[in-house]
Amino acid sequence: MNEAQQLSHIVNIIPFKLDYLEGLPTLCTGQADNLKIEHGIYQVWLSRCGIEDGEPYDNKVTIKHLSNGHWINYAIYPAA
Repeated sequence: MNEAQQLSHIVNIIPFKLDYLEGLPTLCTGQADNLKIEHGIYQVWLSRCGIEDGEPYDNKVTIKHLSNGHWINYAIYPAA
């Protein structure tokens, strides 16, 4: 299983829940998001902004995958 398949497998089995992500320490603060999980080839970010700030929905989770030295958005969804 390659790295992208591993990430897909993880995301499909474990959709990150809002209360779980909020309970994790913030590893890094971005412009509008908090880095909650970093594990080699993937990162999980939780947005601090909502619909009123221009996000597509409240509690946006962005999962990024490291590919050829660049972080690529792999999945974006609202945490429930």
